[in-house]
Amino acid sequence: MNLRDFIEQLFTDIRDVAQIIAPLAAVIGFLGLGIMYMGSSWPIVGDWKRDNPKAANQVVIGLLFVVFAASVTTLITFA
Repeated sequence: MNLRDFIEQLFTDIRDVAQIIAPLAAVIGFLGLGIMYMGSSWPIVGDWKRDNPKAANQVVIGLLFVVFAASVTTLITFA
């Protein structure tokens, strides 16, 4: 196996792992965001949300990054 084949296989493996992890992270993020908004009436979630007012914005930015990363991995092709 020469260097070119090794690097190509490495990036193929990274792409495959990213395509598995990205949707899982997105699902977990959307569930967490839903719990943050809908669970505000629960004392634990309400106190945490009051202590971390920027948390929802950070989750949304993270989800946008995950969706962007998943889109990029689908566009990567190796000839």
